Amino acid sequence: MAENHHEELIEYVTADWAPQQGIRLEELCARLGIGQDVLELCLQWEIIQPFETEPEGERLVPVEAIERLGRGLRLWRDLGLNWAGVSVVLDLLDRIEELERRLQERFEP
Repeated sequence: MAENHHEELIEYVTADWAPQQGIRLEELCARLGIGQDVLELCLQWEIIQPFETEPEGERLVPVEAIERLGRGLRLWRDLGLNWAGVSVVLDLLDRIEELERRLQERFEP
């Protein structure tokens, strides 16, 4: 009987959690130390793809885009690839990662 009394004292709390939808383009530039001109090139070559929020119409990019854009910047700065090359390499890396994920899912017990 005492156990039931303790269970009644437990208060259950629920909360709605909404993950951050994305990051503003200005914040992305600040985090990666790039200018608006470089960002515009990345958007032009679809290195990252923003989306608009409702109803504000603010342009955001997914948080995962930070890593993708960081990779692209390293290819551009360190290896001297042009933006067309960066776009192709990033797409190939995405495909390789997807194939590796599928293989891992298939062969892991």
